[in-house]
Amino acid sequence: MIAHAKPHAPLDLYQTTVASDWIDYNGHMNDAAYALVFSRSVDALMDRIGLDSAARKRAGQSLFTLQMMLHYFREAREAEALAVACQLLEHDDKRMRVWLELFDAKGERLAASEQVLLSVALADGAARAAPWTHETMAALDALQKLHASLAHPPEAGAGVAMKRK
Repeated sequence: MIAHAKPHAPLDLYQTTVASDWIDYNGHMNDAAYALVFSRSVDALMDRIGLDSAARKRAGQSLFTLQMMLHYFREAREAEALAVACQLLEHDDKRMRVWLELFDAKGERLAASEQVLLSVALADGAARAAPWTHETMAALDALQKLHASLAHPPEAGAGVAMKRK
């Protein structure tokens, strides 16, 4: 599943361009658009770990976002090329915590999103937590091995707080 992953490097997931309707009153990408780009990146991650559309339908399983934290480092402008890379920070039998970073065409970091994602079984219109499928767990284990030597992002796990002097 993770055949395209580079050893000891974050997983390249998603590329897009800043759309004109993503631009806000300050002349740069709106905060909601950053969340949209990160959400679409998680969709791409799902495809890479055995939770693509066909697998979700076949297994009746998907994932839900439990938590999302956004960090903004630099503004993105209209028509700017964007790329998102993912680092798997940790996972267990039902959850994963990922670190997604958004870069411009020069490789400058624009934003990051830390997310906790939950495996869910969808039945009778209800969702309940469920263990990952064998295929997804194998893909997560493989990705964790690839990312084991990566440095832990310093902002990961920081939460929200106002710095006091």
